[in-house]
Amino acid sequence: MPDNSVKEMSCPACGATMRFDPETGKMICDWCGTTAEIEKEESKEEATAEEAAKPAKDVIEGFDFESLNDQAVDASAEAVPIYHCKSCGAELIAPPEQISMTCPYCGSNVVLTQKVSGKLRPDGIIPFKIDPKSLPEHMTKYYKDKVLLPRKFFTGGKMDKVSGVYVPFWVFSGNISGELTFSGTTSTSSRSGDYIITETSVYDLERKVSMDFSDVPVDASGKVKDQMMDSIEPFDMSEVVGFDMRYLAGFTSDRFDEAKKSIANRAKKRMFSTAESAARSRILGYDDVKKTGGHLTASVNAKYILIPAYFFKIDFDGKEYEFAVNGQTGKVAGTLPIDKSICIRYYLVRALAALISIAAPFVALYLMGR
Repeated sequence: MPDNSVKEMSCPACGATMRFDPETGKMICDWCGTTAEIEKEESKEEATAEEAAKPAKDVIEGFDFESLNDQAVDASAEAVPIYHCKSCGAELIAPPEQISMTCPYCGSNVVLTQKVSGKLRPDGIIPFKIDPKSLPEHMTKYYKDKVLLPRKFFTGGKMDKVSGVYVPFWVFSGNISGELTFSGTTSTSSRSGDYIITETSVYDLERKVSMDFSDVPVDASGKVKDQMMDSIEPFDMSEVVGFDMRYLAGFTSDRFDEAKKSIANRAKKRMFSTAESAARSRILGYDDVKKTGGHLTASVNAKYILIPAYFFKIDFDGKEYEFAVNGQTGKVAGTLPIDKSICIRYYLVRALAALISIAAPFVALYLMGR
């Protein structure tokens, strides 16, 4: 009986496994060289599934959420299913959140279709554009001007296996509205005899706020560090295309394990911070401005989007340093070691340069005086 929960990406010419090639944007067979375009194909069943997956609006400030795709996010409560590779028959065990993988026995690229269907089907995907072969080039750009980096890091660091992963994201859009209150102060000084009199005036200020937001991404994977994903932003959401399982071939892909409801506040905080900064920037003519209160509400919706990223570690001097690369733009984020001896010399030189710049005018005056 066929296993409809597994779909293999097989070459129509030779039957070997195919993968998505970021450089060409096509499916490619590394065995015989056959390539295939990824053309949009949407069956009636898929269209129905996409329609069912469309998000509804949520009112964040009142914490009145209508759940969307909140089912099946508790990985600990799910039994781990067993899948069978159609090429070699091997039993494949995948974590509940994993939706694509490579068979470790025969190398076939497979997609676990039941995890990307119905309400679990993503609303869209940003295909990989950066080929893994170009990662050294992007890392070199990242290292540039890192003057405190140990010189041996380039030759002595050992990179482990690079993982290309489609990371699940909730991408929020909506409106922030409400009002904010600020305290603004102005000061004027005047001399009266031997005294300087400073007069300070304090004003209560109120600003109405209404701001639209679009495409605010929040990663929905508990396995990925939020700070790491935030650091490789931005992502160009204009390149989101309709979800197609063929884009997953050759890459690891995870579905969300953090429901929209549980991470919506992260998106809300980003929107609120931007709205507050915009309101503050429009208050002019005061020496100092401080926020004193107010109330903002957010009405948002969210799409479930898969976004590409590369992850790897570099082992250097007994420690592991983690890196992430934006699979769309090549932007790199990660931790780097610091050479203590270079650090000491660097700051000594800077301190000496600062002392020379301070002392130079006095030396010049002294010489002129002579």
